[in-house]
Amino acid sequence: MPVRRRAPLALLLVALAVLAGCRSEVDDGVAAAPTTTAAGPTAAPVPAAVISVDPPLGSTDVDPVTPLRVLAGHGTLTGVTVTAADGTPLPGTLDAAAGTWTASADLGYGTTYAVDATATDATGRTSTASGTVGTVTPRTLTLPTVFPGADTPVVGVGQPISITFDEDVTDRAAVERRLSVVTTPHVDGSWSWLSDRTVHYRPAAYWPAHTHVVVDADLYGVDVGDGIHGQASRHVEFDTGPKKVGVVDATEHVLRLYVDDQLVQTMPTSLGKPSSPTPSGTYVVMQQSRHYTMDSSTYGVPIDAPGGYRTDVEYASRLSNSGIFVHAAPWSVGQQGYRNVSHGCLNVSTADAGWFYANFGRGDVVEVSNAGPRLTETDGFGDWNVGWDEWVAGSALHPGV
Repeated sequence: MPVRRRAPLALLLVALAVLAGCRSEVDDGVAAAPTTTAAGPTAAPVPAAVISVDPPLGSTDVDPVTPLRVLAGHGTLTGVTVTAADGTPLPGTLDAAAGTWTASADLGYGTTYAVDATATDATGRTSTASGTVGTVTPRTLTLPTVFPGADTPVVGVGQPISITFDEDVTDRAAVERRLSVVTTPHVDGSWSWLSDRTVHYRPAAYWPAHTHVVVDADLYGVDVGDGIHGQASRHVEFDTGPKKVGVVDATEHVLRLYVDDQLVQTMPTSLGKPSSPTPSGTYVVMQQSRHYTMDSSTYGVPIDAPGGYRTDVEYASRLSNSGIFVHAAPWSVGQQGYRNVSHGCLNVSTADAGWFYANFGRGDVVEVSNAGPRLTETDGFGDWNVGWDEWVAGSALHPGV
């Protein structure tokens, strides 16, 4: 019958409802897990290459020795050109990582440089930068001259290092900071300013024999004061030879010559007479001439005035700017060894003058005692006539280095 056929179905629906109610109680408060779909990671953006210039683009009055550099961040440099206003390219080198370009030459004074650079990032995108960098225009330039120079590779142990300028230096410390002296073996020394245009360097005592000396005057680009800049830098190397020293006591009238502290020659001599005494002190041979004309007008006495003269001599070795020489004086041989009759020079025979000329030279020393007033430090290379403390005090950066 119809009623009987539907009963089992009704009972089944009731049972399912009960089971469903029982399950709901057991899992009460537990949410069903959400359904998700897996996705790949999101890629980080690649930063574009960034180009920077040091000094920055737009800079003016730049020191010409400032190393110009072009740098790439987040990428590599693919092209750098730096060109002066006249079209001259500035050379430079790129480092191994292609991240930095550095100029390999100093900049010029009063010049505007055009900088153009390109760089790429990791994706190959290109960045560019362009602009200008301008350098300082000095009021004027000064050229340093260093002695000893290339034409004097070997000098005596008394030779100071001399740097002279053709303009006044008012910022002496700025100059000294760019001066370097390196010796082998090591010898301590100090710079000392003799004037606004002259600075000398020497040790406390004579250089050791056979010392190698390297001088660097890195003065290009340096403002030496009042808008004056160094025109060029200088590098000089020289050696000292054997220790050669002449010694003369004006009361004994004998010039004794020593090589490495061994007496090798004696010479009768006549020094300056009482009216023109030879200054006492330490002299350094400055230059030598096989033939030379002695002229009193060079130190202020006209040749036609009382005491004036103009005389040709042989084997002249200059010891001072004021006209003191060792030279041949055959006219005074009879007084040599006995009386001082010269105008201030060390008169010796022609043979002895020739020996001195051949065996002593630039930078060798002559010490004169018991004669006239002290030789000044600015007369020739009179540097050794100043005590060490006074010498060091003449440095803008003392104490001595």
